[in-house]
Amino acid sequence: MLHDVVVNPPSGRTENIIIFFHGYGSSGASMAQHVGTLLAPHLPDTKIFCPNAPIKIGEDRDGNTYHSWFPVEDMLDNPDNDTAAARVRSVMPDVQSYIDSVLKRENISEDRVIIAGFSQGASTAFYAGLLRDTQVAGVYSLSGGALDRLTDPQSKPPVALLAGEHENQGYSGHPMARAACDLLKDMGFKTDVVVLPGQGHSITPESMRLLGQMTRYLTPDAPRLPATEAPKTQQKQPPKPAAP
Repeated sequence: MLHDVVVNPPSGRTENIIIFFHGYGSSGASMAQHVGTLLAPHLPDTKIFCPNAPIKIGEDRDGNTYHSWFPVEDMLDNPDNDTAAARVRSVMPDVQSYIDSVLKRENISEDRVIIAGFSQGASTAFYAGLLRDTQVAGVYSLSGGALDRLTDPQSKPPVALLAGEHENQGYSGHPMARAACDLLKDMGFKTDVVVLPGQGHSITPESMRLLGQMTRYLTPDAPRLPATEAPKTQQKQPPKPAAP
């Protein structure tokens, strides 16, 4: 099972959740600190789950660990979309099991769940969201690679594809985001591309503001019912006796 770091909502109540997958060489703790800080003003009722990828690639003297969702060391200088697509699929059993565990842990429905990620984590989020049998509220991919290789989606959540203006490479830049958007539209998805002005390959306040905006738009406005409270149903009245 994947280990995670959880950022509790500032308001103290959880109306929706974001599962945020980190990039290559990062960690759940790093995302919890950075993404959690940037999202807090926009999403006071959102709990953020930041898992560690299963492959540990390093550790510093302070005990901080660094992770990868799938092997990329052999293609860091020349990424190959077909190879990356096969490798991101290979980690899906672990990722889907983790998402299922979060849903069970929180007792929350998938229409209140956003799956998001950055860089290698954006590829992971994209494949995870589209390969789930039950549709989540939305998928957010910031600078993801190999996105246009997924042609067999199992569900069709709304998808936001983002990349920095200075990310013009074909693997994870805005050309890939546009190619994926065209493919998704042909398959009937609700999707759009945002090219972030002046941005390179990074998680910026603006990119997180847009994630907050997407989360508010796609998740229900109505408050969640307490876990022990079932929706009220109208009691059937017993039939009146027939008149003599």
